[in-house]
Amino acid sequence: MRVSISCAACRQAKVKCHHDGSPPCRRCLRLRTPDCVLSDPRAAPRTPPRRAKRRAIQAVSMSLESREIPSRSPSSRAVSQVSVSQSDPVACLSPSTIISACETYRKKFPTTNFLHYPSLIADISACPSTVDPVFVAAVLALCARFMPSHGLQPEDVYADYARSQLALRAFESPSLALAQSLVMVSFYEWGSGHAYKAWMYSGMATYMIQSLLKTADDNHEATAQTQYEQLVRTYWCCFAQDCELSSGARQHFALSFQQISVPLPIADHDFIFVRPAPQRLMPADMCGGSRSLPRTLTIDHGLTLVTRGFDIFVRILRFANESRRARASSAAPAALQPSSWQTLKEELDEWRALQDVTLRYPTTNVQAHVALGSGELFAYINLIHFMSVLFLDRDRVLASYHPLSDLVHRVPAVDEPSDATDDQSTIHQLFTAAQNIGGILSALEAAETPVITPYSGFSVFVAAHINMYGTVSPQRYPGGLHRAEEETQRNFLYLDRVRQLWPVGHSWVFPFLCDWRTVQEAKDFYRMAKSTQTQNASHLTLAGRLDEYGDIRCLRLRLDSPRNPSVRRHSPVRQRSLVVGDAGRGDRTRHPSDREASTDHLPANNAPDTPLDLQDLEADMLQWPFIDGSWSLGMSTGWDGWNG
Repeated sequence: MRVSISCAACRQAKVKCHHDGSPPCRRCLRLRTPDCVLSDPRAAPRTPPRRAKRRAIQAVSMSLESREIPSRSPSSRAVSQVSVSQSDPVACLSPSTIISACETYRKKFPTTNFLHYPSLIADISACPSTVDPVFVAAVLALCARFMPSHGLQPEDVYADYARSQLALRAFESPSLALAQSLVMVSFYEWGSGHAYKAWMYSGMATYMIQSLLKTADDNHEATAQTQYEQLVRTYWCCFAQDCELSSGARQHFALSFQQISVPLPIADHDFIFVRPAPQRLMPADMCGGSRSLPRTLTIDHGLTLVTRGFDIFVRILRFANESRRARASSAAPAALQPSSWQTLKEELDEWRALQDVTLRYPTTNVQAHVALGSGELFAYINLIHFMSVLFLDRDRVLASYHPLSDLVHRVPAVDEPSDATDDQSTIHQLFTAAQNIGGILSALEAAETPVITPYSGFSVFVAAHINMYGTVSPQRYPGGLHRAEEETQRNFLYLDRVRQLWPVGHSWVFPFLCDWRTVQEAKDFYRMAKSTQTQNASHLTLAGRLDEYGDIRCLRLRLDSPRNPSVRRHSPVRQRSLVVGDAGRGDRTRHPSDREASTDHLPANNAPDTPLDLQDLEADMLQWPFIDGSWSLGMSTGWDGWNG
């Protein structure tokens, strides 16, 4: 049998050991492993002699010197250092810079809190080379944009290095550092508008961490608590990331919370101080009215609350999209929608009830958590809650509105709100949720701890449209017209800052052209809606106008349905020729009748004396930020799918 000579490191990694007969091998040289000793696997394992080990260290050192400093002249040395910096941008970083990057990561990305900072900082301070350079590059790919005073290179330099190294090490045995690096590179790709790449990296991280968890479970006694908890936290960060990637795109999430058998993260204090947890919660303990929780959860269990919250939110968003598409096709399973809505509402209320009162904004102010260093995590918990409320209430509001053809002949749904008070309460909750989204992020910025991430940008994008709706109906908006306009402008400025830090922000601000097209179109739409509130049948005019934005398809489809032949025959939407490419784009040819929606276009039984109460108009406006086919462009396909 042919036996190859290899070193212990390559043999353990199960990769081919490339060498010229003497140490170090190519892999150890690349990874700067000092104790590369070639041996026959049939020989009995033994500790390498000190002389051989010293020779290996000297060989690695001489090889690195020959590559980095080929000449002793000052000019050659400077050129060599620049070359090394370009090929390995993390090689020359000081320990203090790496520690600052890790601290920035801890604050800015609370949903990926999988690092044990005491041991990590101790390792960096003692010997930075012990930390995997791919891990350091992945951290800087996310955090360099927040560290302008450190003289770092652009974040894409570190991202390119991390991607290239991950590609070279894709077939190595899985490790925690590689899995965590994949998670961070996935966030970088999402923020860059490359959702498919982010999905691929996230999937790789998930499968890698599942393999590591299986190994750890098989050898639980031999696995240190800190190491096992990092595996658990990384797994749940993969889950939260999967939900985030699905939140702004029309794609299914890969993991189901209730079917996961991995324990939930322990309290942060137990994790940091390496204390045994008094109780290990499971996903089943967080749902279904479980009695396993003796008390409410504080910020110490923030990661657990975030993962459960994302599970609820992403299913609410799926329900909202499916419900909207069902209404558009006039094929909604009406008997199932109320029960589905109620189930999600109960889950959301149960999740909120699990949170201690100190986690509920605005009952608890932001500054209290900023003082404790947990302001960012506090913000994420509340952003998830208010976004869930917003989409649930928005769906309930739309469900209570009906097109003209249904105003006279329709059978009310079983649980349809029959009292105007319920509608007013829902509208109030909708506006309040949008106000709280902007309020909590503004409070963090005032405390000099801003949160500017893709998910927070997505939240503000949706809230800004609700603010604009408040400028049209100020009598319902808490604080009136002045507050609605002020909060709208503040959210626009926030979106501009998101765009400057994260390229995916262009998909909300600049979806097709390098100007404020989405925002300006929304402004024009609401301004036009406000000016036409007093006109009869103005919703028909709006329907034609909204099609120019590539929006509000559901009203047009229902008006054109075979059940409404008179509206189908007379609707101005049917009279206009429209050539549409991508949503919101294309060459359009409008007829003069588009701008003239008289009562002659209405069926006889919906004559001008029919009281419309502007409900159809409001239904049109509420749908603007939710059913436009372009708003999720950057999150579903990114610039990869942009034909601009």
